[in-house]
Formats: sequence, structure tokens, C-alpha cells
Amino acid sequence: MRPFAMMRCEMMPMKQEMSSMRRSGPLARVLPFAAWEWLRALTCAVVILAAVSPTSAAPAQGTKPSAPTPTGKQAAAPAKSATGKSTAKDVSADAKKHVFMLPLDGMVGIGLRHDEMEKVEQVADKIGPGQVIILRINSNGGLVIEGDMIAESLTRIKNKHRLVAWVEKAISGGAFTALWCDEMYFMPEAALGSITMLSGRTEVSAVREEWKERVAEACAGGGRDPLIGPAMVHSEVELSYEKTPDGKVTFYPDVKHTYVLSRNNENLDFNAQNAEHCGFSDGTAKTEADLYKLLGVDDAEKYTISDEGKKIAAAWQKLIKDCKEKVPLLMRKREIEGTSEGGVAQMQARIKNNQAIIDWFKKCKPEMVYDLGIGEQAIESLKEENEELRKQIKELQAAPRNNQGN
Repeated sequence: MRPFAMMRCEMMPMKQEMSSMRRSGPLARVLPFAAWEWLRALTCAVVILAAVSPTSAAPAQGTKPSAPTPTGKQAAAPAKSATGKSTAKDVSADAKKHVFMLPLDGMVGIGLRHDEMEKVEQVADKIGPGQVIILRINSNGGLVIEGDMIAESLTRIKNKHRLVAWVEKAISGGAFTALWCDEMYFMPEAALGSITMLSGRTEVSAVREEWKERVAEACAGGGRDPLIGPAMVHSEVELSYEKTPDGKVTFYPDVKHTYVLSRNNENLDFNAQNAEHCGFSDGTAKTEADLYKLLGVDDAEKYTISDEGKKIAAAWQKLIKDCKEKVPLLMRKREIEGTSEGGVAQMQARIKNNQAIIDWFKKCKPEMVYDLGIGEQAIESLKEENEELRKQIKELQAAPRNNQGN
């Protein structure tokens, strides 16, 4: 897989959560943490999200050369040799397959990550090939660097298991994630598209052509027409299609055909109706029960609905929530805790709170870096400060003994 050649560095300001502290006595020799307080965390992350609300109501872009039947792939075997999709996901007659639902909510790189996908993959691998993994996607996009890792993970996963995207909202990086799945279903009010690469709020035009190719590659990787991808990336790309009475869909890079998907100055966005009409999606499902029926996995004699995917997602989301709440409190505590006692007690309290922040960085780095704005440099400053504080504590504790000796 080609690595992205389109990443640029952005400065992400550290949250100014800590008040300045007047140091006196022994603390006057502490490393100046103010240098960290005012640092900006440098993160090499290009944000690829423009949270664009889809407005198109015209029949959506087609993605697959043949339109889905009323039941799509639902009861039939999921093999799709005609589009190059894996044929190794049929349900065995003598063993139950497990169905994993993995909710992916939030920014790509924080709430939506390849890490949770790989954890579900590991559980499925222990059962055997041919399990069903459903990604329920609700994301406005996020980081290009994470998108690359997601693409690699999903390409590997779908060579062993049946991979399905169930879209609630998939904008930009969320859409890029969904495109790698061989099967895709929408919720009734779902939206997918606008895969625009941004740095801040500005499009990164220098790499636009390469990004268009990358998104076209993702479309092809999921068995969809690669003409669709560029229309999501750049507003000047046009797209329309024809659909024969027998359901065959053909796409064209213009607006001259019956069903127009993207006009000049419009980034392509899909809704449930136009996505299904052109075969971009395989159907529409409001509830999990609806989806299981469409997928043909609602037969309890052949399939087991597992809650492992939901548990994995819930554990990570809880960690994000706790990190977002607790780290700012720790940043404030490190400034005030122990100040009434001063001396060694104050320094020990500072060390304790610094270490707690460092521990959170180890557990929840994406939230710390991309949301709270606390990067590697800030954490290194905390570690250095703790070392200096420990030295000072030893010196202070040794001073009385030295005086007694004299």
C-alpha cells in the first residue's frame, strides 16, 4: 500500500488549563514548567474533515456496476466475484459464525481508530475465518495518518472475515473508512461523502490529485466504481450515471446522463436513497435487527450475535471521556496542591500529579494530543521536572543530617 505523501505539520495549541504559580524557597530551583505551559504541541497530523452537511436529494452516486436487488446480499452468500470482492465468507453448514458490531463514534484518530478494529479482528481470528464484522460509523472525519492505518487494517481483515459498514454519518475520514468495506448499508438519515483534505479550514490543494487517486483506490478496494471517489474530493469533478431496466449502473465523469450525482462546485455526498438507487450501498437498515435480516445473519442456528465489539468500543470511549475530564483537573491540581504546606510536601504533590498526567498520556495518547493539546514535548517536560524535584527533595532531606554532623 502506498504511504500518503500528503501529510503536513500543524501546530495544535496546548490548552491553557494551568494557572501560573509563584515559586519561592526550594521550588525556585525547579525546572521552569512555564516553558511547557506556553508550548504549542507540534503534531504531524493533517485534518481531512470538512463537516459538510449533505444537501443532495438526487439519486446518489453509483458505486457498484450492478444495482442491488430488493434484498441485496441479504440471504445469499456474501461472495462477490463479479466485483472482485472476497468469496471466502460463506457461512459454514456445520459451525456457527459470530457477528460482531463495532460502534465507531467520533473523530478519526480519537474515537474511530484502527486499534479497536484490530482488537475485534483478534477475537474473530480465534473463532476462525468467515466471521462477520460490522463497523457502525458515526464520524465527521479526522486525521489522514490514521486513515492510512485503517486502510491497512481493513484490507487485512476482509481477507479473513466478512466486513460490513453500517453508516450513520460518514463524512471525510469517516467516509474513507467505510469505502474499504465490501458491503455497505445506510441508516435512513445517513450521510456519506465530502472527503476533502484540509489543513485547518483550508483545502490542501497541493496534494489534491494524489488524494483523488487515493480515494478512488479506496472505492475500488471496496468493489465500487473508482469514478465516484474524486467527486467526493474535489468540487469541480462531475459525476452522473445511467441505470438500465435490469439494474445495471454505468457511471460517467460528467452531468450529461439521466442521474446526476455531482455538479461543478459541489462535493459529492450520499444519502440513503441515492446511495441505494445507484448501488453504492447495498440497502438501508434502521435498526440492528433490520441490518441482521438484510445481511442474512438473523438465523440463530447459524449465527451468534456477539457483544465483544460493543464492549471493546465502550471501553475505549469511557477512557476518552475519563481522560477529557480528569487530565484538566490534574493540570490544575499540580499548581495548587500542597501550596499551603510548602517545601517537600508541595514538591511531592507536584510529582504525584505530574506522574498522573504522564500515565494518562500512555493510556490515551490520541485524546491528549489531538483534543487536549498535550504532546510529546509537554510530557518530556513533566518527566524532567519530576527528576529535578526528586533531586531537590533528597537535598532538603539530607540537609538536617549534615547540620547535625557539623
